[in-house]
Amino acid sequence: MEGLFMYDAKLATFIQVVRAGSFSKAATQLFISAVSIMKQMNSLEEMVGVKLLNRSTQGVSLTKAGNFFYESVNKYMTEADRIVARTRDIAQRGPKTIKIGTSLLRSAQPLIKVWSGMADYTDYQIDLVSFEDDPLSMQRMFINLGTKIDFFVGPMNSEQIEHGPYQTYELSETKLYWGVPISNGLATKQRLTFDDLQSEKVILVKRGLSPRLDTLRDRLEAHHITVIDSDDFYDINTFNICSQNNYIMETLGIWQDAYAPIKAVAMDATYQMPYGIVYSQRATAAVQQFIELIGAEYRRQRPALTSG
Repeated sequence: MEGLFMYDAKLATFIQVVRAGSFSKAATQLFISAVSIMKQMNSLEEMVGVKLLNRSTQGVSLTKAGNFFYESVNKYMTEADRIVARTRDIAQRGPKTIKIGTSLLRSAQPLIKVWSGMADYTDYQIDLVSFEDDPLSMQRMFINLGTKIDFFVGPMNSEQIEHGPYQTYELSETKLYWGVPISNGLATKQRLTFDDLQSEKVILVKRGLSPRLDTLRDRLEAHHITVIDSDDFYDINTFNICSQNNYIMETLGIWQDAYAPIKAVAMDATYQMPYGIVYSQRATAAVQQFIELIGAEYRRQRPALTSG
């Protein structure tokens, strides 16, 4: 996976930590946990072989070696981005290759189904770039939007997407469900009310990451239902934790078949999440044109492509 990217995501995290002045501020800006930030910085220092950051209760500061590393990394990342942009410009003179990111929870398969029926558009060819849904891999993927990945498709209601250097193209709204372990008696129900969840524990992304999930959290807390924070957005490990600990989670219609031990059960009220394409503000004209083409066709075919 590392070979797919021009530079390690830990370098971008290092830059953000230095600019923010603390792990906690950098974590807020990058929408990942402070623990994840610290692990990355420890790993980076181990990889480089020297101490880069002075740590204190007031925050972090650069060592002498760290200052040299910081200035050098800034130059390196700028040059790497320039090389990639120039390379892509040259490539666009021939058939236009569109690189679509795909993962278990952010699968490109719905768009591939649409594209398979668009045989008349021979100016484009598609390359799929796989990534994982864990926090570090997601961070790396976001860093590489507009370079190694043109776009990905998935849920879009996050502060990171809304306030980051990204654009979106909404394809549809996907329903929210309760993800219930198949060993839990509630999995036999067709629909769950908040009263059904009174004695359960529900995993939800921590407050402030997704406005729509914050609304759902408000309803859960108003009904005195125990909510357990997930520090980051979901990956396969979140499903594992729910299955192993008999927790209930919020899940999406597009994930109903993602993990067999967790069954999607309807909510008693309609909650939805915007679903669509996320791409860089620096996207080329060719990428933007492709998104408009495939997006319009997806909307036309939507009843046959979406569930829930």
